Amino acid sequence: MPIIGASTAYALGATGQGQVIAVIDTGTDADHPDLEGAVVQMYDVCADTECSGFDENGDRVNIRRQPGDIDTGGHGTLVSGVIAARRQDDFNSSLDDNTPNGIQGAAYESSILDIRADSPGSCGREGEDDDCVYNDRNLVTAIEYAVDQGATIINMSLGGDIDSDPTLENAIRAAANAGVLVVISAGNDGEPAGTDEEGNPTEAKGEIPNEPAYIAGEASSLGRVVAVGAVDPDGKLSDFSNRAGTASQSYYLLAPGEGVISTGPDDDVAFPDLPTCAVGEFEGCNDADSEGDYYRIAGTSFAAPYVAGSLALLLDAFPNLRSQPEVALQILLDTATDYVDSTPDIITGEVAGVGTDSVSGVGLLNLEEAFRPQGQQNLDFGSEKVSLIDAVAPSGGAFGDWASNSGAFNKLVFQDKYQRGFQFNADAVAAAFPTDALGSRLINFDTRADWAAGESYAVNAGNMSFSWAQARLKEDPTAPYQEDPQSTFKMRYSLGESQVEFGRGGSLTHLAPDISLLNEPGVGNAFSTGGAWAKFSHAISDNLVMDIFSAEQGARSQSGFMFGRDERTWSVRAGASFISDEDTALGGSLQARFGAEDQTEMTAYALEGAWLSGAGWIVSSGLEVASVELPGVDAEGIWTSRWSLGADRALGEGRLHFIVAQPRRAETGHLNLDAPIGVDLNSQLIRGLVKAELTPSGRQIDYETRYTFGLTDTWSGEAAAVISTSPNHIYGAEGQEALWMRLSTPW
Repeated sequence: MPIIGASTAYALGATGQGQVIAVIDTGTDADHPDLEGAVVQMYDVCADTECSGFDENGDRVNIRRQPGDIDTGGHGTLVSGVIAARRQDDFNSSLDDNTPNGIQGAAYESSILDIRADSPGSCGREGEDDDCVYNDRNLVTAIEYAVDQGATIINMSLGGDIDSDPTLENAIRAAANAGVLVVISAGNDGEPAGTDEEGNPTEAKGEIPNEPAYIAGEASSLGRVVAVGAVDPDGKLSDFSNRAGTASQSYYLLAPGEGVISTGPDDDVAFPDLPTCAVGEFEGCNDADSEGDYYRIAGTSFAAPYVAGSLALLLDAFPNLRSQPEVALQILLDTATDYVDSTPDIITGEVAGVGTDSVSGVGLLNLEEAFRPQGQQNLDFGSEKVSLIDAVAPSGGAFGDWASNSGAFNKLVFQDKYQRGFQFNADAVAAAFPTDALGSRLINFDTRADWAAGESYAVNAGNMSFSWAQARLKEDPTAPYQEDPQSTFKMRYSLGESQVEFGRGGSLTHLAPDISLLNEPGVGNAFSTGGAWAKFSHAISDNLVMDIFSAEQGARSQSGFMFGRDERTWSVRAGASFISDEDTALGGSLQARFGAEDQTEMTAYALEGAWLSGAGWIVSSGLEVASVELPGVDAEGIWTSRWSLGADRALGEGRLHFIVAQPRRAETGHLNLDAPIGVDLNSQLIRGLVKAELTPSGRQIDYETRYTFGLTDTWSGEAAAVISTSPNHIYGAEGQEALWMRLSTPW
């Protein structure tokens, strides 16, 4: 099982249940403890009808099966065990004292349709080898019976020399045409060229599969017939195995065919001349019971049932493949591990190179790969197909990692290139993302330094004040043209009880404190120069103030109003603003993964205040809650929060600031998705409504301390430190921190 990666199939729940596999062979011991319940029907082609067989003298005659005519080698039982052994653990094994009780077949919950088709009297004929003999007519009857009884797979661990009679091959083609998969052992005739006993040269044997396996790959086989060769426990092509050949190489698979342990007849049947073992004996004698035993075996006969069982696993796990069984076989062929051996093959003299070849066909059966989604994998949301990685990638901004945190995507189903349905393991995909997948929130320190080293001017003239700043220009003498450096300005004009402010760059003035060393997605920062803003303030009475404001920066715009009160030691403002962002979903990306454009419409309600307390401390704070709409998707009930708290005071020759803040975060809301939740038998997606919560897993909290100070009459400085926990609102994300130091003097 490890050689073929079977545990991957079992982990997905595949057992072969519901699949009927016809084993056309020498009969199966249905009473073997590991096959109890596995054999659902038994049929002997020659029990009630005369078949071509052999009498007691070894002469070929038409004869019915006689009582006592059994295959003492248990070939059919051994084949059935590889497919469907139930792993019964409640009896003793006679293989040796170190072997676990019971074995497990490849498709251990599949059903065996046992069809005996060997010629009567052929097994163990005196003067012949122990192999049983098959007549083409008997095999044709067996195949037709398997099709009539509804078998989904036929296993034929048998074969012989290719002849000119197409009767058997036509029966297999007819079975394939009826939708049955046919698995055939390639043969054990592999023998290199050499010399005979008299020194005469002999030709190599086994260069192509035997009859009837050689028809695998023919157009008339409809992609539903496969030939199976054998490898040893180390994965090396068995010397005795017939090779793939050129004509059938694309439908030739390798599977374990040496060192295989399977179910067989009681040792008293297989070795009637051996004595019964005494207590403690395990070799050279038979056990005392009359139950079936276990045998270590070799041959392509035992490689084929691994493939038959694997097909049963696929048809069990993916019911939509049952209407197109050739796809199940193609999956095994496409996902096989390429067999490469640079040494010329002992039978054909050719090298098993990269890709399909006439030595090893498509390579070694690999269920681990066969049960893994193949090709491009997308989630189909109707109007848009989203890659699995994009589906659960963190959105950033206020939504953080909502997609993986919601758990809703774990309910969804996607299809691979074979239209198989797989349940999406969003947790596993999300775990592959680094916690800092959205990058750093830190500001661009080079840009900040350019502003610190730039030029700034300010002038007051009566009721008007004007300030202007320009970042420094880093001259490049090799550049033929350089744009002017960035600049910002701010103008204020007071007229009686009213005041007008407008500017470019920077941001609107407000009472709530800001973190200076971190960017907040979806919110402008002090060094953005593309935006313009304006503010009108009016004193309604001695203490009551009204502010009306508007701002625009790129695709983001904001307008609103605030009312407040100013007293000698405190100020407070409350109001609402209307924010539109045509580029992001609250500073991140959300709608784009569902075929729409990222954009945001929101109504924000804010409360801000500042208070001059004792000992010279100024305490300030701000809280914003907002109702959000996401055009282009069906989202409901989205509310966000954003807050900050600060304290500052004069200290020595400067001023000390402490700030704690939470950037905008989605607190409630969900997304209604018309999402794929299954696949029907026609390989069409079953769709349903899935509700996905939009809240992230963590909460980003930022802490900043800064100190601005004067050193001399001309020198000043600033020192700042910031720590950001759970960046991007992702729980467990590695924190970010930074230090900033500035010294400046007029120049």
